[in-house]
Amino acid sequence: MNTKTDRKLAFAAALLLGCVLPAAAGGPGSAGMQALKSDMSPRAAGMGGAFTAVADDIYTAEYNPAGLGRLYVPEASAMYQSGFDDATTQHLAFGMPLPFIGLAGLEKPSAALSLMLADAGKFNYRFISADGSIVSSSLEAQKDLALGLGYGEKVYSGEANLEGFDAKFDQYLGANVKYLRSTLLEDKKPPSTLAFDAGWLLAERNTGLSLGASVANYGGGLKYGTETTPLPSTLRVGLAWDRPTVMDQSILLAADGVFYTEESLKSLRLGLEYRFQQMFCLRLGYRGAEDNTGMTMGFGLRYGDMSLDFATGMGSEVYNASQLAFSYRFSGVTVKEYRKKVKYRDAGEEKPRKAAPAKAVPAKRKPAAPAEKKKDSDFFWIY
Repeated sequence: MNTKTDRKLAFAAALLLGCVLPAAAGGPGSAGMQALKSDMSPRAAGMGGAFTAVADDIYTAEYNPAGLGRLYVPEASAMYQSGFDDATTQHLAFGMPLPFIGLAGLEKPSAALSLMLADAGKFNYRFISADGSIVSSSLEAQKDLALGLGYGEKVYSGEANLEGFDAKFDQYLGANVKYLRSTLLEDKKPPSTLAFDAGWLLAERNTGLSLGASVANYGGGLKYGTETTPLPSTLRVGLAWDRPTVMDQSILLAADGVFYTEESLKSLRLGLEYRFQQMFCLRLGYRGAEDNTGMTMGFGLRYGDMSLDFATGMGSEVYNASQLAFSYRFSGVTVKEYRKKVKYRDAGEEKPRKAAPAKAVPAKRKPAAPAEKKKDSDFFWIY
């Protein structure tokens, strides 16, 4: 057999094993682009992936796009992850408030742009050539790309009296649209599709409690060969509690329930973050009710507008991934709000009236001098 034929056979076998069989089973691994299920934030990964109700930095677009409404200054971040064997994932993101009031008319909304690049590593296979010798070849197993554009804003802010407790609520909504492309075994025409995310977030300012819910990766599937593989559609529900403790320290507790609807899978995520003097963060997490269960840990360092975050798994039975991210907040940049210029006048001030067009005034004639009266005279001219 020649090399081209062997490559076609290997590609067909990979399609059969990777797409057709799992799709028929509808269980774990039946969805394509499994990289979309990975944590993109080391901060969230250190907390076991419980981030749906936390949602307060640039990575919220990957967990709950509603949290983009809490992005008050421009922020950029870059992440690198080493996964199973030689698999790697890179993530870049930038977000900023927009220079106008949102649709709800409360505050400026925010938008974010993100890019994910995932590489599953090399695929090695051997075949027998025409002369009977064994030849080994190596191909890129799978490369995935996800380009996202997110939007979020505050849609409600108000107070409510709950049995004598004055609660202050802020509510946010957000959405994300993504372009997805997956290249399997160096396919020359990789499939692509669009996917959509949506999120909701409710925060109570006095207690530090927040609730969040989001859906992700809903859209068309990816067509490998003649088979269409669905995306890893995800439903997240989360609860978080953030409170100061002593001096300039605070604690954050979070819990998430994650459901992969296309694969009949679920996961329980628990996380803790303790912040010291707003400079150092220690994080612990736990993943349960899934195949890759176990503890996670991480830490964060912040100096001014810069922050460095690291996370890794601990004692997982399957594999332990490690992540590192660098973020920068442009706190010195102020996004000015665009407003249309409007001229106001005092209530008692009358509008200036337009002057009427001047009419031609005929020139006044001087009054004629009165005729002199003839005086009677006794003198006559005699000719």
